[in-house]
Amino acid sequence: MKIKLPILFLTVFLFTSQLKAQFDFYAGYQGIADDNIYSNYLQISDFINTLSLGSAYNIESDLNNVQVYYEGSLNSFQKNAIKTFNAHKIGLVETHLFSPDENPLNAGINFSFRNNKDDFKIYDFNQLSLYANFRYSVSETDFIIPGYIFRRNNYKNFSLFSHNEHKFFLNWISSFESGTSIMLNAEYNFKKYFESYNYEGYLNETSQIKFMTKLSQALGEKTGINGYVTLRKNLSDGSRYLLYDTLIYYEEEIFNDIYSSDGLETGIGFKHYLSDDIELSADVKYFIRKYSSLNAMDLNSYELNELRKDKIFGIGAEVTYDLNKVLAGLSISAHYSYLTSKSNDYFYEYNNQMFSVSLIFDF
Repeated sequence: MKIKLPILFLTVFLFTSQLKAQFDFYAGYQGIADDNIYSNYLQISDFINTLSLGSAYNIESDLNNVQVYYEGSLNSFQKNAIKTFNAHKIGLVETHLFSPDENPLNAGINFSFRNNKDDFKIYDFNQLSLYANFRYSVSETDFIIPGYIFRRNNYKNFSLFSHNEHKFFLNWISSFESGTSIMLNAEYNFKKYFESYNYEGYLNETSQIKFMTKLSQALGEKTGINGYVTLRKNLSDGSRYLLYDTLIYYEEEIFNDIYSSDGLETGIGFKHYLSDDIELSADVKYFIRKYSSLNAMDLNSYELNELRKDKIFGIGAEVTYDLNKVLAGLSISAHYSYLTSKSNDYFYEYNNQMFSVSLIFDF
């Protein structure tokens, strides 16, 4: 006999009492000025209006919390209307404490989909995701988080790119009296495509490992900095691509596939509270992407005799103003980012600036 996953989550409450229920809702608007919406040498600019809505219903007890939620957004492009799309996600998550205030187990399931417009409808997709992680306290200042994530990505118009993905990870986090904390992360990712083809150098499955170290330091009660280094390494050679007429469309170029490249990413972040209501943050990032099976190309789509390699540098800054004193649940933020990409593939030699203003209302 099969038992549905949501029922398994809810049966936890047969052993608890004093349940509490709460309904949460948020609405938001974001206006984005983007001077390079395709992230390539064409430098096509646009203004994007984004409306977002979300709701959650929480059922709580002393040791358990079940949440059913919905998130949705409409993203409208003013000049390039064909890029307009809407996205939706519905989900269920259970958090269980094995003892008060420590060692939580999280498990969840969600389904998301994206609807595009006109010529971009060929990129429509849906995703089913299941996940579980457990935070275990080794001591008062050290804990580990093992976890697993499963994703089923279905591209109905690009079925040869549809796949199942498995992600296994382990985090170690330690904190010290000096205000320093360190996180170590190890991750193994594996992807297997629905359709298999017996072509030389054509991937039917692929895998990748990732390691990350993040160091954070408090500089008083209102200021903090952090830095991180991430290393990705592919464990498979080959590529996945679509042949159409005389052209080749690689998965990385269509869906920005993380498995097509490996390399190094590093960054520094800063956060400071100017007051109880105003938060300022900034970051600097640099990363290198090395493609193991994707040749660089010139602007006429002719392959060059070298593998593609990108070097990307970016900066960003954001200020958030909590307007709770004006209206409970209201906040406004402004964000600026600049990114420059240097590549031996001329199509990906570009700069990109974005400025956005967001208004969020939680109630």
